[in-house]
Amino acid sequence: MAGASSDHSTAKVLALVGGIASVLSILTWLGVSNATELKVLLADSQPSRSSPASYTPSPTVRIPDDPEIGEGNADEPDPEPPAPTPDPTEEAFQAISAGDCLAVYDTGRGGKSIDWSADVPPDPVSCAGEQAQVQVTATDTACPTGDGRSYWSHRSATTGDTTKLCLSRIYHATYCMLGRQSGDAISLGLMTAVDCRREPVPAPYNQIMHITGVYRAPAGANADNCRRAAGDRTRYWAYLVDGDSKLLCTTTYQGG
Repeated sequence: MAGASSDHSTAKVLALVGGIASVLSILTWLGVSNATELKVLLADSQPSRSSPASYTPSPTVRIPDDPEIGEGNADEPDPEPPAPTPDPTEEAFQAISAGDCLAVYDTGRGGKSIDWSADVPPDPVSCAGEQAQVQVTATDTACPTGDGRSYWSHRSATTGDTTKLCLSRIYHATYCMLGRQSGDAISLGLMTAVDCRREPVPAPYNQIMHITGVYRAPAGANADNCRRAAGDRTRYWAYLVDGDSKLLCTTTYQGG
């Protein structure tokens, strides 16, 4: 039994020596030659308990609720829609009032359609002056119809609104108009006005008619009421205008 115990102790000693030899080999490989250097090596290899590593938080990124709204725009109001472009022609029509008189007329170049002498209503003129060719009787309503009455309207491409002027023709003695003669009958372009010496006459007209007088229409008015003196043998063509309240007397223009 004593021999066995001695052998066991010998084995422990040999194992311890082998372990120390292994440790020394490792230290030699690490370049540690003494206990002080081993202590320093162990101190450098362990993390410090008193100074934890500093932590830098990641920046916070806010994702908008609406992906179409960028940062800083969420509370901004929608931009105001651009103001519509003004329509100068519409403004000119709207500046005209009932009772105004205008120096505009049908040129006759539109055939059966009226071709006004201006693109936009000009400034009003005196209704008592010879420049006045039409009088505005109403605006933006159904216009009266009949000989010597018409209308002028404009539909704005900007607003889509239509402005209408109801017109009544003003006739002046000695002025001229356009007519269309077929046989003995002559139909007048009752909204037309023309230079008495104008050549050529626009189609479909073929006559220039000279206004000899404008009168209050008597009952049963006809061309006989146009005679200006006893024995007057002038050939007259007479027309009732302005709701048959006026007698318009004309002759074919002979020059002079």
